[in-house]
Amino acid sequence: MKTLCTLSTVYFIAYFGKMLSGEKVSSEDSSSSLVTHTLRNNPMCTCGSPALLRTSNTPRNPGRSFFGCSKYNSQGLPHCNYFKWADSDSGHEKEKEIEMLGKEEKLQKTQLEVQQIAKEVRRREEEVRSWMEEIQNWMEEIRKREGELVKRDLGGQRQCTNVWLYCIICILLYLYFSQS
Repeated sequence: MKTLCTLSTVYFIAYFGKMLSGEKVSSEDSSSSLVTHTLRNNPMCTCGSPALLRTSNTPRNPGRSFFGCSKYNSQGLPHCNYFKWADSDSGHEKEKEIEMLGKEEKLQKTQLEVQQIAKEVRRREEEVRSWMEEIQNWMEEIRKREGELVKRDLGGQRQCTNVWLYCIICILLYLYFSQS
């Protein structure tokens, strides 16, 4: 009953506040069919907007206040199916809120970890690029030295061929002169 009195007080304050501010007060605002005044302590819809306090007109729950999505019946906007009786126990809602805060904190930690991992990946990519440049420099040096060795080998092979030719000529001359 205390909640209903408080809700009636809220309706009165919202209605009276509109009158004092010079806003037009429609019959819808003054009737109990729909109260669209957002309260500071209203729960959040599952779509992320603050839920609106409304009043039921059903035969089963006449005049009972509930919170619903603020986008419901609002010019065809998509809306979530959020629903909570205003006079229901808020313990379950607090548990959900605490759970959501825990999930948000875990998400923030995960995002921070992802950022740190991305930073480490970039650092290691730069390190790999540096190693690749160093390897390319070594490969160029190896090719250069290989070319020098090939030149030396060709020069050495020519010298070897010349020595063999000289030896063969000497042997032939020896044989020629020794038989004569």
